[in-house]
Amino acid sequence: MATAASFLLQENTYPPVGRCIYCGANRYFADSNNKLGDEHIVAEGLGGRLVLPEASCRSCEQITSQVELDWLRSTFYAARVQKGFGKKKKRVPRTLPLEVTIKGKSIIKAIPIEKYPALVVTLLFDTPEVLLDIKPVEKLLTGGVAAGILPTFGDLMKEYLAQGSVTFKPPRSSATSTQLGRLLAKIAHAYAVAELGLDGFSPVLLPIILGSDVKYLAHYVGGSREIPQRLPVHYSLNLSSVRSLGGTTFLLVSVRIFSDIQGIPMYKVVVGTPRSNTQQGV
Repeated sequence: MATAASFLLQENTYPPVGRCIYCGANRYFADSNNKLGDEHIVAEGLGGRLVLPEASCRSCEQITSQVELDWLRSTFYAARVQKGFGKKKKRVPRTLPLEVTIKGKSIIKAIPIEKYPALVVTLLFDTPEVLLDIKPVEKLLTGGVAAGILPTFGDLMKEYLAQGSVTFKPPRSSATSTQLGRLLAKIAHAYAVAELGLDGFSPVLLPIILGSDVKYLAHYVGGSREIPQRLPVHYSLNLSSVRSLGGTTFLLVSVRIFSDIQGIPMYKVVVGTPRSNTQQGV
């Protein structure tokens, strides 16, 4: 299978799906004739402009939106606001807490978000275990920590470092590795549907995305400890066909968000297995 051509594509509206890509529903609300909602493959809050029309019911939309918010409103928050991501509307002035230790005394300062020395703190994962032919085991998705630094970071830090040492206070504690794994699974699954069609592959991530079964998250979601060079785009997606150590063919989506910031890792998500032409009824 050839690598998908839209690796660096930042904006596109795909053909309407007509079914919820997560549960198969054909209505936005179960008791109405409303069209399904449009699905952003990468969240608008991360600069996403790849859209799948008529692709999500209200119930699944609520689930996936909450998964996205757990990271968008935590360590990704200041960076994405400073980069201008998300819906444009007037808001009350926003601040983030910064702990500055001056002569042994800690002071919590409320810093306007536009002047906050923003880091993109995220996690490093290892290769998805399914590609190593490891039997699925119940385990947490774990790894190391990576930090991307915005170009403005150094200048914004000078004022506070001149006063003392600095400790960052995450604004939201619910941004766990499980939620990041589910966020990546959602992006990868939606991108595979956009490129292959809803019936173009046999998906494996739906229980993870919807939160009904996340115990094998590390089996399908992973990444690399190596940090690639930054790219001239906000995010990058790539769909490819790969073989496990035992020779089984899987579909893999490589996901990199904030790819224009140095220090951000590449994630690798196994979305399923290809379907033959016979299986698709072609």
